Amino acid sequence: MTASTGTRENLTRREELAVSGAAISGAPWRTAGAAGIVATGADLALHLLGGHLAIATSLSAGAVIFFAVAGGGALLRGRASRAMVWARSNPWRFALLPGAATAIVVFVLTVVLGSSGIVGGAFTSLWHGAVALGLTGLAGTVGGSKRRAGRVA
Repeated sequence: MTASTGTRENLTRREELAVSGAAISGAPWRTAGAAGIVATGADLALHLLGGHLAIATSLSAGAVIFFAVAGGGALLRGRASRAMVWARSNPWRFALLPGAATAIVVFVLTVVLGSSGIVGGAFTSLWHGAVALGLTGLAGTVGGSKRRAGRVA
């Protein structure tokens, strides 16, 4: 596939996914992993204080934080590739990739480790994916506006 130099209107969904994949390849994976581990541990500790063990729930919370930090970190890093330029100018479209990845991981976790079943797992994965999408898109929108304001001033 050749890289498109067009605007958002010139890219197909498939091309947007490819560009988002290229953009997220520069994510701060170690930081995202550490944040996901901390979130999982904190959620698990809170559940244990409440008197029950909820591994799937804790891992799902960690997945949300992992993908949100990875996506947001990729948007806020200083890389200047064409994929990153597209992602920064379309943060909500870029955020679909971390949101979808979160939904897939959470669906598998809730169905395999949890007691939700297929329908409950689908609902749980959708709202977890929506949270990751929202956090990533918000980071790109707020971080991008601060970058633009910094260049103008």
